[in-house]
Amino acid sequence: MKISKSILVFLLAAVLLMVSLTACNNKEEALVKRITGTDPEQTVMTINGSTISAELYYYWLSIVCEDTAAYYTDGIPWDEIAHDDVTVSDYIVDTTLDTLIQYQVVTDLDQEYHLQDEEDLQKYLDEMIANNIESFGSEEEFEKSLANAGVTRETILYLYETQYLYSDLQDKLYAEGGPLEVTDEAVQEYIDQHYGAENGSYSAKHILFKTVDDTNTALSEEEIAQKKEQAEQVLFQLRASENPQALFDELMAEYNEDTGEPEEGYTFGPGEMVDEFYDGTAALEEYEISDLVESPFGYHIIMRLPSEIPTVEETKEAYALELFSTLFQERVNSAKVEYVSDITLMGPEAYYTEYVKGE
Repeated sequence: MKISKSILVFLLAAVLLMVSLTACNNKEEALVKRITGTDPEQTVMTINGSTISAELYYYWLSIVCEDTAAYYTDGIPWDEIAHDDVTVSDYIVDTTLDTLIQYQVVTDLDQEYHLQDEEDLQKYLDEMIANNIESFGSEEEFEKSLANAGVTRETILYLYETQYLYSDLQDKLYAEGGPLEVTDEAVQEYIDQHYGAENGSYSAKHILFKTVDDTNTALSEEEIAQKKEQAEQVLFQLRASENPQALFDELMAEYNEDTGEPEEGYTFGPGEMVDEFYDGTAALEEYEISDLVESPFGYHIIMRLPSEIPTVEETKEAYALELFSTLFQERVNSAKVEYVSDITLMGPEAYYTEYVKGE
């Protein structure tokens, strides 16, 4: 099974659930020190000039290992290719670093724009700690679980705070009154450049006759032939109708096997649909109905609709989020990482093997 990267996938609710399942550890020596020989407070790298401790690095390494282990039933295949000729082991290291960078970028953006309300932030942190103490049964058990995971309360608070700040930045940075406020004029310009057929944005509805099952496995040749025959019969009815638009909706309700299709159809741009569907729609005039269009999913009968043009109000929030996502990814891509030259980081297989022993 291949795995791929994603941004900010490791939510702290899942993190602390993993902590609670960690084997009990009665030794006083810090987990990271015991496994790696490195002091938990030792700086192992800097990101944009900010120090990253051994504790924080190995904590995320263990989380990524746990997340990766969930994909496999017989243990992590460290040398197997995960994606793009990258081994699972290298994927874990890369994802650990990506996650550290993402959290640092949040901190950097917060320091740059100062959007948070300190009282609200502190209230959130107090609630999260209280919830965890309640979940673990007592403050003592909560502290034990943190120790078992190799982190201090201060580190967990930093992670909670960063996630709070990430949400805060999303909500406020480009919002009305924010430092990078999106104007109505900017949103309208975005709409003019991205929506409408002249920009390759189309609206359409279709009737799908699936030639794959729910796992995207091809049906038998006999079943596929039956699907094609059924699709041809429906198309014949549409061609013979005096009011094909009205009949299309009736037949769509009866035969369509695209269970996720909105009643009003789809609005999409380049790359958002399979090529066959996109090209088939682009070849039509408004309200024209296609011949059978075959894609990897089956046979489509498509009716192109007038391209939907959203209003400024409908678009503003999504556009602001897109701007934030672009800014955030640019900061992640340009982050400067420097490793401490005299520190050798333990590989994920060696660290995780010792970590799961709970000794």
